[in-house]
Amino acid sequence: MTKSNKEVLSESRGKVSAAVFRPQPDKKGYFREQMHRLKKHRNIFWFILPAAFLAIMFGYIPMAGALIAFRSKFNYLGTHSLVKAFLGGEWSVSAFTELFVDSDGLFWTSVKNTLVVNIVKIILTFPIPILLAVLLVDISRPGVSKTILIVLCLPHFLSWAMAIGIWKNLLSPDSGALNNILINIGILKEPYYFFGSNGWFKPLVVFLAAWKGSGWNTIIFFAAVVAIDKSFFEAATLEGANKFQKIRFVTIPTILPTIALMLVNSLTYLFTAGLEQFMAMYESPTRYSQYVIDTLMYDKTMQSAGNYPVATALGLMNGVIALVLMLGGNAFVKKKLHTSLW
Repeated sequence: MTKSNKEVLSESRGKVSAAVFRPQPDKKGYFREQMHRLKKHRNIFWFILPAAFLAIMFGYIPMAGALIAFRSKFNYLGTHSLVKAFLGGEWSVSAFTELFVDSDGLFWTSVKNTLVVNIVKIILTFPIPILLAVLLVDISRPGVSKTILIVLCLPHFLSWAMAIGIWKNLLSPDSGALNNILINIGILKEPYYFFGSNGWFKPLVVFLAAWKGSGWNTIIFFAAVVAIDKSFFEAATLEGANKFQKIRFVTIPTILPTIALMLVNSLTYLFTAGLEQFMAMYESPTRYSQYVIDTLMYDKTMQSAGNYPVATALGLMNGVIALVLMLGGNAFVKKKLHTSLW
């Protein structure tokens, strides 16, 4: 008696789940095996020492600078000595108080703008690479799919200054090609200054982030889809599953750990909007109304007579939130999907 499509798809889904949600290895045995390997190849550590030295000197030791957030003042510009500047104040949380009191309104404006931009980025741009990866896998000629991937990935390797320079030229109210096209087809009656508009600023931020970053994420999801065991698709095909059913019951469940980890990685940047992008995009009309945490931190350091404690407090707060989101998201994914970032 032949099985129904629903039963076969259910079985395929069970096989996929068994393959994806495999039991975790014995931790003690794994630790002993790793220690044995380290002892066996201990001479390799001599080659690691230079990199470890650089990481400690330029990565971990500078973290002590976070203590500046707890000094009442840090006048480096006046002393030109880190030690004298650090000892020049008292231990205090006045930097955090200044942030949250927010007398000029810039802190909460920057928090709101950062959250709005990043949440919209995740909602609108995160599914695009998944969809592109699924579609590209179905292209019968590998050369065509690889060419499309390369073209999609090219914007990722452009600096933000170059990428935004391209779009500023395209959208220029003077001679921008897109401005002229929109006028010729009747959408615009006269040239419009998109980058100088408060209403268009956030949509442009999201669009440019998607244009620049989607290609790289597509490669990651493409690799995950290509790695799926072909027998899952063959079993579904033999029982009459259509393309949508294969994607729903085979592709998505199999690459779900990759999707979850990429989402966790995106959430760690929830309070980081990207200093390079915003500094390159700002125009006079949008400078202060479109503040984000990154640009506020920059201005507190560079344009407010060197208010280092407040800028450091901002950076410390940002780092702590990112760490909590990463650890919390990773713990949730590890519990539900038995996979993790480390």
